[in-house]
Parts: sequence; C-alpha cells; structure tokens
Amino acid sequence: MRRSVWTLVLVGAMVLGAGNASAKTPDKQTPSQETICDSLSGAEYGLCTAYCEAMDCDDPNKSASDQACEAVRRNFENKAGVPPPCLTATCPCGTALTLFQDITSGAVQVQSCVADETIIFVTTTTGATAVIDSTALNCSVNAGPPLVPLTPNEAMACRITLRKAVEAQGRQCFFPEFHASPNE
Repeated sequence: MRRSVWTLVLVGAMVLGAGNASAKTPDKQTPSQETICDSLSGAEYGLCTAYCEAMDCDDPNKSASDQACEAVRRNFENKAGVPPPCLTATCPCGTALTLFQDITSGAVQVQSCVADETIIFVTTTTGATAVIDSTALNCSVNAGPPLVPLTPNEAMACRITLRKAVEAQGRQCFFPEFHASPNE
C-alpha cells in the first residue's frame, strides 16, 4: 500500500507527542497492529489512522480530546464523504423515534441546533426537540421517554446523522456560549 509522506509525518508527530503513552493506546493496540484503515490511501489513510488507530477516538477512553477527535473526523468526512471506518455503527434513533426520522428525511424543518462535545439539541419549527446525549448514551425527543440507549459508536453515528440533517436544511449547530452582560 502506498503511504504518503504526509501520513507518515502525521502519525510520527502523534507518536512523538504521545511519548510513552503511544506504546499502549486505549484499545491496547498500536497503530502498526491495527488494519481498519489499510484499504485507504493518501490523506484518507492518514486521517483514518489518526482517528481510529492512534487517537482511538471511537473508544470511550480515547487518547485525544473531544475537539481533536471532532476535527480529525470532520476532515476525514470532508475528504471521503463518509464517516471513518471505525464508526460503522448506525443510528438507532431514526428507527425508534419518529421525530429523528422526520428530521433526517426533511419532513420536519429545523429551527435551531445547539451542540457541544456531549449533547446535540435540535429544535424544530413545530417546537419539538430531539436530543442525543453522548454522556448518558441515549437519544430522546421532547426531553422525555422513551430514551433509546446507545453505544458510544452509535452515539457518534447519531451525532453525525443529525448534524448532517441540520446542515442539509441550511442550518448549523452552534456551541453554547455563555457571556456575562456588560451590566454584571
């Protein structure tokens, strides 16, 4: 397989930056032992290796920050048009909860979306809300039951699916910002 110089530099920098921790990643396998990205090449290979193997972003005990994982995942998706191979889980929220299916199909219009590293909260023009909570590992509508349990990979797949549905409607998810008013 052809590996680009960029890929080697990226992986090398991550290994050097991680120090002794690079010998044992959260999943107990070094990138050289893993093969999930081997069918890819170029930048896609490098980003997949970083996300799935070196940083183990698909592992609950990942070795990188949520922001770093999100940036690498987003870059991979921009290049490949699909999530990294280690995120092959599908989102069960769309089959279990009608509102999720309606949002992703465009049958219901999105009014707003607020997201951070743990929660994505979408409000529709009808006032209904859809929530994916990556900490509690569930999805729900209108802040109530039923709560659909999720694995970490399913939670990530649901976040990606819901975010893409929001963007398909010309909206963006914004991080909540807390500012003190000038009078405080």
